[in-house]
Amino acid sequence: MSELKSHTVDEAGLAAFLTALVRARSVNPPGHEGAVAALMAEKLEALGFDVTTVEAAPRRPSVVGRLAGTGNGPALLFNGHMDTQPPGTQWTRDPFAAIVEDGVLYGQGAMDMKAGLTAIVFGVDTLQRAGRQLIGDVVVTAVADEVCGGHLGTGYLAAEGLIQADMAVVCEPTGDTVRVAHRGALWLEIEVLGKSAHGGRPWLGVNAVSKAARIVAALEDELVPSMQDRTHALLPAPTINIGSLHGGTKTNLVADQAVIEIDRRMVPGEDADAAEAEIFDLCERLRAADPDDWSFTIKRLMHVTPGEIDPEAAIVKACQAAHQTVTGENAVIGSTAGFEDAHFLLDIGIPTAMYGPYRRTEKNEDPHFTNSGMADEAVHLGDVARAARIYAQLMIDTLGEAK
Repeated sequence: MSELKSHTVDEAGLAAFLTALVRARSVNPPGHEGAVAALMAEKLEALGFDVTTVEAAPRRPSVVGRLAGTGNGPALLFNGHMDTQPPGTQWTRDPFAAIVEDGVLYGQGAMDMKAGLTAIVFGVDTLQRAGRQLIGDVVVTAVADEVCGGHLGTGYLAAEGLIQADMAVVCEPTGDTVRVAHRGALWLEIEVLGKSAHGGRPWLGVNAVSKAARIVAALEDELVPSMQDRTHALLPAPTINIGSLHGGTKTNLVADQAVIEIDRRMVPGEDADAAEAEIFDLCERLRAADPDDWSFTIKRLMHVTPGEIDPEAAIVKACQAAHQTVTGENAVIGSTAGFEDAHFLLDIGIPTAMYGPYRRTEKNEDPHFTNSGMADEAVHLGDVARAARIYAQLMIDTLGEAK
């Protein structure tokens, strides 16, 4: 199988398409991925895909495209999400202008993961420009909601039986790594109820903010260290992030209510019910030992299961082989500390690897680092073009080439 040369990629078209995707805002919440979905559907249809747009909720579309091959070959799915995290406050550029400087495109969601969506469609475009035809089918899902758990995107498509494929790649930014595992997430809301009183007579009340602060301290100082022996060969140990803590209504009133939102990350083998029970038990122990009269409730906001595939699986080896063919370099096995949509596909029996455009530098040697979600998020356009060539090679290697 011959390598696809760089000149077969429409690099100007690729840059223009990624620019359009970044300028089409799809910050989640609220999502509203319609503008991105329209761009993806139009491009896929132009490439000959049979395209369907599905809404799991109003203004939350996902795009499903299928490009039939010439024979009865297997189907390879490429999955990418259209939503992005909200931009932070320390950008030095307009996060939605898609500014290009020295071959680097800056923009919210440029890396995570509108670059991956662009690489998918220009991988197919590269094959067609080179006159190559596939025996098997290419399936593309451009989905909503991934950064908030994916239940209105890939999760919905999987639950409704709208995804059929023999193997899949989630095109998140991984660079020279093929990911085979991701952590799960359990988002919880802990509501603490105390007793209101005048701020000049706080002894007459029970301050819910103070009780919540004790819970936060115990989570970080007691529970997190106790989880560090739950090891995984590739993933960091379980973690807890305090996403928000708020309560009270006025400076001179004792707060009678406070809310903590936490993000509990899980490694494969951990159970969400058990993780939630651990947190409940910690809160109950604090409450029972306190002479003050207060209460708490725990509400589950979102749950994503961990995902894992055997590093020896055929789709993992195929991603490594395509990377080697195009770049001449080895792609190592890795993982992500975050969560991805791969678990939805693995749970319905589709072998799924994670692989997409990204560049590692001396400044980000942490194996779990990407600049997604950070100020001045950016991607090298050359890396997106390289990923398009690798995806094209992967299609040839896994789906077979018609003679």
